[in-house]
Amino acid sequence: MKLFEARRPATLEEVSWLRKALGRQLGELRLPGDVAGEMVLAVAELAANLVAHSDPPPRELAVEAVLDGILLTVTLEDDGGPFAGFETRWARATLAGAEDGVSGRGLALARRALDAVSYHRGPPNRLVAHRRLARRRPVVLVVEDEDVLLETYLGLLEPHFRLLAAANLKDALDIAAGTTVDLILTDFHLGSDPGTALVEALEDDSERPPIPIVMITGDPSVRRRALELGVDTFLTKPVQPAALIETVNLALLRATRQRARLLRYFGSALDNLVRPALPDRLGPFNLAVQTGTADIGGGDLVVHLPRSGFDRIVMADVMGHGINGKAGAVAQAAMIRALDVGGQLGPSDYLTRWSNLIFSEPGFDAAMATALVIDLWEDGAIEIASAGHPHPMVLSRSGAKSVMADGPLLGFTRDARYESVQLRLDWGDRLLLATDGLDPNELASGGPCPDWLIGEVTERARQPLAQVVEGVSHRIAERIGPDPEDDWTLILIEGISWAQRAEGLPAMAMPGASPRPAPVKAPAMVAAAPASAPAGLLDLAGVSALRQAVGPEGFRRLATRF
Repeated sequence: MKLFEARRPATLEEVSWLRKALGRQLGELRLPGDVAGEMVLAVAELAANLVAHSDPPPRELAVEAVLDGILLTVTLEDDGGPFAGFETRWARATLAGAEDGVSGRGLALARRALDAVSYHRGPPNRLVAHRRLARRRPVVLVVEDEDVLLETYLGLLEPHFRLLAAANLKDALDIAAGTTVDLILTDFHLGSDPGTALVEALEDDSERPPIPIVMITGDPSVRRRALELGVDTFLTKPVQPAALIETVNLALLRATRQRARLLRYFGSALDNLVRPALPDRLGPFNLAVQTGTADIGGGDLVVHLPRSGFDRIVMADVMGHGINGKAGAVAQAAMIRALDVGGQLGPSDYLTRWSNLIFSEPGFDAAMATALVIDLWEDGAIEIASAGHPHPMVLSRSGAKSVMADGPLLGFTRDARYESVQLRLDWGDRLLLATDGLDPNELASGGPCPDWLIGEVTERARQPLAQVVEGVSHRIAERIGPDPEDDWTLILIEGISWAQRAEGLPAMAMPGASPRPAPVKAPAMVAAAPASAPAGLLDLAGVSALRQAVGPEGFRRLATRF
């Protein structure tokens, strides 16, 4: 989805115009948190550096912003000479440097806002910047009134955290009031103000959850007072680099565990609303679901909605984690169950109504999500619509193919439009659905499931679905570790034969196949229910459907029996 496109003369005055124009465009969209402001700042700083440091200077500068799934990509293109040494300047830029055009503070600000940047020499030269809308790098506010120490702390922490910097108490309070901060690292002495004044001010702020604080001091006498006020831990000057990083990580871990205990205490009654669960069988389909959670969990949800003639499965991945993710998931679960009360909506219209509801309510900022709506019909037809979600995959004996269902994030823009895709699963085919927590690098852009996941499922083609998802979950744990950065959900749906359905037999095993992921065009439209033949006549359409469902060999065996 293209969000912005402009081509302007390559001057600093025009960079200012681009910054304002991009800011207006992104401001009309419902981007989570401070993403819009950070991206606009990053683009402006990168553009200014291209104008100032390309040799010879460019005459024209083009900017394009595109959203794929939850991955925001901005491309800057210029017709000048190369920006010599860009990679070195990018790596060495410091947040604490002066804005003199040489220190690289502008590049450091851009680096803080972005997940990845690549520079490609031309002509034309292209600088490509990426930002995930739901990334989880903790935000640390560093408060220090001595420039040398501030730059030192920022340099040590920058590879591991997103950083904000303040040189005095007032700036620190302003930043903490306007930005979501995960931890504060502060010196005890802040000019004329003691660091305990910052702690006291935050303690009195009832509008935000407690923020863990690490205090740096060389004065043992202040420790008791600071601990009484709520400081989590101390570092003694001179601060050792390894101790700094370890202490910050431990303080963040303790805070996460405390929030988890608090939520478990109050949130057990909410779990049934958002815990992903599905029946083992729905009409002509077998199903299985497996999940994993980050810290407190709760950002992924799966809801089953029985409907007349079909079953609807809604799969959502709420941006945010921990308490925010849980609250967003609960809000989404309530909306999901009420959206088409009073009249059934198709998957596309269902997503449009859902998106408009989120967009129209400012309080739903934290409830932005990707989603899939999957309708499973009694006759074996499937209809799917997507809101920025990773592509479903059909795994069959002939390989693996993406189901090209696309659409913008829920609540991202007013009156968003979604297109549905219709398909059928042959006997033994499996439909793979996943959230991006399984592989953030590959799935964030809303693309197909990664090869390793497809391979794990395909290798288990002979196993029942419940056994497949259990086995795959062990492989997932090995790949992403015991403490995943994001919640993840995996759903498998397989088509079964009409004979199995009538006799209530378990799904028959299918031979394995080597995966060959490849995007395909949307399958041909199919009717939600087959037409009935006139009384007394043979329904050839039904015979054809039966042959397709059970396969040629299964059809031959049935024919010999009857």
